[in-house]
Amino acid sequence: MRDLIDELAGITPGSRLDGLRALRPDVRASLAGYEAAIFQGASGLTTAERHAVARHVAELNAEAALAAHHQARAGGSPRLPVLLDYATLITRTPDRASPEAIGTLMAAGLAPRDVVMLGQLIAHVNMQARLLAGLRLLEDAA
Repeated sequence: MRDLIDELAGITPGSRLDGLRALRPDVRASLAGYEAAIFQGASGLTTAERHAVARHVAELNAEAALAAHHQARAGGSPRLPVLLDYATLITRTPDRASPEAIGTLMAAGLAPRDVVMLGQLIAHVNMQARLLAGLRLLEDAA
């Protein structure tokens, strides 16, 4: 089972990295499940907003391929600046997160479940960026 990470990292079937990833098929399956839940699951966040936030988080992590993947699906909305500010806060300075930051999201029209979804999305894309960086290091070490 191949996933988005394989595609973005350029992992070809039968390669050394493919073999390493094949040691943990549960991880590949889980990542695909997270991807579906975050980008296709029910939420007050539009699909375009979710992909715009994902693109932004990927850009913050200097992951061009991941950002490009989300760019084609990203779109704007009046509350997008608030969502992007929150994504920057959580990605760059999570120690500065506060109840006021959550209040800003709620004032922009997010329900509590949408705030949770947004946090999960940000965490997921940050994890993907770290996974891609780690895979590049493993490839370079070969």
